[in-house]
Amino acid sequence: MVNKLLSIAIEEIKKKKYDGYFISISNENLYEFTRKIDNYVEELTGFTGDTGSLLITKNKSYLYVDGRFTVQAKREISDSRINVVVINRNAKRLDDIVSRFSKNDVVALNPKLESANNVLNTIASFKKKNIKLVFDDKFLLNKFKDIKKSYFNLSSAPLFLLDKKYISKSLKLKIKECINTLKQENHISGNVSYVTSNLEEIAYLTNLRYRFCDLDNHGVLFDAFLIANEFKSSLYIRDYLEEESERILTKSNIVIKNYKDFYSDLRKIRDKRRLFFDKNINNYYIYKNLNVKNKNIINSPLAINMSIKGDSEIKGIRKCNILDGVAMTKVLYNLKNSRINRKYLSNEYDIKKFVDSTRVSVGKKQYLCPSFETIVAFRENSAICHYIPYRDKSKKISSDGLLLIDSGGNYLSGTTDITRTISLYKNKVPDIIKKHYTLVLDSMISLSTLKFPYGLTGFELDIIARKKLYDEYLDFNHGTGHGIGFISNVHEGPNRIGPGVNSNFNKNVMEPYQVTSDEPGLYFEGKYGIRIENDLLTVPLKENEYGDFLGFETLTLCPYDNDLIDKRYLSKESIIFLNNYNKLVYKKISKHLDNDERIWLKKVTKEV
Repeated sequence: MVNKLLSIAIEEIKKKKYDGYFISISNENLYEFTRKIDNYVEELTGFTGDTGSLLITKNKSYLYVDGRFTVQAKREISDSRINVVVINRNAKRLDDIVSRFSKNDVVALNPKLESANNVLNTIASFKKKNIKLVFDDKFLLNKFKDIKKSYFNLSSAPLFLLDKKYISKSLKLKIKECINTLKQENHISGNVSYVTSNLEEIAYLTNLRYRFCDLDNHGVLFDAFLIANEFKSSLYIRDYLEEESERILTKSNIVIKNYKDFYSDLRKIRDKRRLFFDKNINNYYIYKNLNVKNKNIINSPLAINMSIKGDSEIKGIRKCNILDGVAMTKVLYNLKNSRINRKYLSNEYDIKKFVDSTRVSVGKKQYLCPSFETIVAFRENSAICHYIPYRDKSKKISSDGLLLIDSGGNYLSGTTDITRTISLYKNKVPDIIKKHYTLVLDSMISLSTLKFPYGLTGFELDIIARKKLYDEYLDFNHGTGHGIGFISNVHEGPNRIGPGVNSNFNKNVMEPYQVTSDEPGLYFEGKYGIRIENDLLTVPLKENEYGDFLGFETLTLCPYDNDLIDKRYLSKESIIFLNNYNKLVYKKISKHLDNDERIWLKKVTKEV
């Protein structure tokens, strides 16, 4: 099938005398979850994944994805002019792009959709081969505007300040700490400012979120730019504030401005020597408007502070994980009860809506929205890491197989992320599936029960989760765990557990009181996939002459599927953990269930 918009793009390239045009699934804020109205790559290719980049040339186009989206991209790309290029641990996107061009070729990109760091690296690589890079943020803009009209649905809900009981620090204190860190790390004094377009950072510094939100509007986060200053900060937003929230922000010396005025205000600032900027998380267009020198470019002073939760946040996170556990236990009870399951949960999309609605009914006024779009995948679709079912493209639950549900919620007290894989087999589950499920479970538990000295990184811990799989010559092509924000982005650094290709991630030490997911898996294309995920809180354990030892507290509370566990593949330590975990789940969750659900939970949390 030929994509008409891609054909127009190719003609536009020829008309402008470009040899290529590069575009990413992104937006001006470089936020991970790009709205439909901003996702040009999907319109040009048909690829619905949330991460990827497209290089368009006169003859061929190249869609760059990582291992999570390999199967999905190959399934969704029907235009023969588009080649899928998988970027894994040993491959680099930029090297592949450079290889596609020759001396004096001209390549264009949108400077608002790429980080300053990516563009600076691209300029350096292109220069070595005498390839010219030009900037074009108006490419096919009129065509995309027509498409955007059908998607445009910005929230009309106000922004609100988070409840004080779940926040350890006021917004005024957070901004002060940010500026003081800048001064200390750069050995300067006087008045300095920090410029950021990063939505997680802005939400953290201001304590603002959406009251009523939807996933196509960044969930609880909001479009914004911020120039943070200890004495007077400027917040650029599209939305409006609750009256009381605006009063508190004004009192805290934060001036509210129009989102559209940000770039022009940047250009008006006279003394740019005291403006600091992280080139990894801000777009290149900001970098050019700042006209900063190397001494102004820093690593974010907020990353570590954002990831380390205070007592108030931890209390809230534990609370929302109980709510989330109740919701997911109710979901699993209904799915495992065959008398209920086949009546109204007959396809992936119906189950997805059921998962979301159950969180709403359990969470009540505490619940805000999903923390990401719910993944429900049956049989072969479960081998696609980020598969999303749609109303018109949803597999029927009509025969034996595995069902994978990866979902999460944003509550007024925290953010959750959980994956469970369950059996919907009417008869005996194949032994190989039980083996694979148990190996994944054992891998997850191996990381959950790990004790380690302070100073180790997620890069170093990753092998613990993969060893049991390596022993069987198996592996999975995604990270083992990611940081989880507080009523923010469900994927938030700098804590990350995985092999990765990003050297910045590989250097990040695991800190006490960070929340990180633990989600190993196995995927067999065209057959089935298995993933199990819990959220972990890093906690101090013991101090001695060998260092400060850390471990993990499991936050997620939801049963596993006993029908899929083969005890022969569980270590003794894993069995002890599993039995203790089951007791905890029953203790915390059972009191919130009805009688039939409680009886079922007692049965599925019995000792292994």
